[in-house]
Parts: sequence; C-alpha cells; structure tokens
Amino acid sequence: MALNKATLATEIENAFKASQADPTSAAQTTLCNALAQAIYNYLIQATVSTTVTGVASGGVNASVLAPPAPPVPGPITAPATVTGTGTGTLS
Repeated sequence: MALNKATLATEIENAFKASQADPTSAAQTTLCNALAQAIYNYLIQATVSTTVTGVASGGVNASVLAPPAPPVPGPITAPATVTGTGTGTLS
C-alpha cells in the first residue's frame, strides 16, 4: 500500500492537540508517545517490492519439455543469470 501523508499529518496534528489539552507535567510525554505512534502507523503502511538479480554457479539446464514426449536433455549453461522478486511490508 502507498504511504498516506494526509493521515500522518492528521495524526501529528492530533498529537499536538492532545498535548495541549493535557494540563499535567506529562504533556510532553503525551506528545512524544502520540508522535511516535503516528510515525509508526505511517511507516507500517509501506509495501516494499524488490527484484534481485544474481548468478547461479550451477547453471541452467536447457532441456526441452514437449509433453507427452519425455524430456529431451539439453546442455547446462553455466553460469546462469537468475532473477527473483518479492513483496513485503515493514515490521
């Protein structure tokens, strides 16, 4: 999911309002905790996608698969470039 700056801004504004409404000596702690929670809530929305490219030292087998016939062995090309992708979230 994309990061939502509008929600972050609202939560930061609410943190300051909560701190201003706290007449005790804990007002600064109230502000710090609310700001920390706002930043945390903002960051955990992030979706991270990445592509990794590397070299497989074992190579790749160029067998021919043509069902229903059995596979026809092919040469092993080494090294082989491989690519992987992944999507995750921050935690």
